[in-house]
Amino acid sequence: MSLEKYQIPLGSLPQKAKETLSNDVINSDFLDFRNAKEVSQGSIYQDGIYRNNSNQVLVKCSTVMKGVTPKMVDWWFAWHMSKSERYKLWHPRDHISAELKEDRSSFKSDKEKYIGVDSYVKEYIGKELNELCISFSEPASFGFIDLNVNEETAICAHVRDLKRGLSVASINHHVVQKEEGFSLMHSTFWLGMNTKFINPLLDLVLKPIANLKLTRKFLISDQLAKNLMLHCYEEMHHLSGFLPSLYKDKNPY
Repeated sequence: MSLEKYQIPLGSLPQKAKETLSNDVINSDFLDFRNAKEVSQGSIYQDGIYRNNSNQVLVKCSTVMKGVTPKMVDWWFAWHMSKSERYKLWHPRDHISAELKEDRSSFKSDKEKYIGVDSYVKEYIGKELNELCISFSEPASFGFIDLNVNEETAICAHVRDLKRGLSVASINHHVVQKEEGFSLMHSTFWLGMNTKFINPLLDLVLKPIANLKLTRKFLISDQLAKNLMLHCYEEMHHLSGFLPSLYKDKNPY
């Protein structure tokens, strides 16, 4: 099946997203990824970039997804990761390639097809080309113990930077269906919470240095956080534009 129908150009961001991107970084403590549900649902953390006294950073952005359901988002993460052409649909400019080392296409449920999987992607965040391994985790490990599967889903993962050989982030996309015919996605990124080196020997020697306050300030600049927020706003807003029709075409019954 040709994907040309879904290869649409990036559109303009909603005004609220543009306003959030123009805001200053907020100096504040915040909960870690194990409390992702509270960060997502609570009113304490509005969309924005938060930096604590240890120079760890939280990025939160929300997307109104018209016509999208949590079930569609689960399907998307199960479907798109195996082929670069599918991954590129999500962000035509920044996404370069995607591959899996494990074929789970025969697994029954969408969640089984991506939870526990390592997705290897190349993508631009700002002007930098990143080579990442995204390891998808059980929502319970992020604090989502009692998800209502009929009304919400939570995509949870830890990210390694393969160029630098570092664990760099934890991410969560919490999608809640609203009665008005749309879903609200809260995307949260935790940067520098517990930086580790992939190589055990380097980790033993360099981990204490990588987790110094001054090192974090260098590794996680405000501009990097802004670039990440922009990328997330763009890709999730773009996804909401074609996912309903793609899902319907791929799941006609």
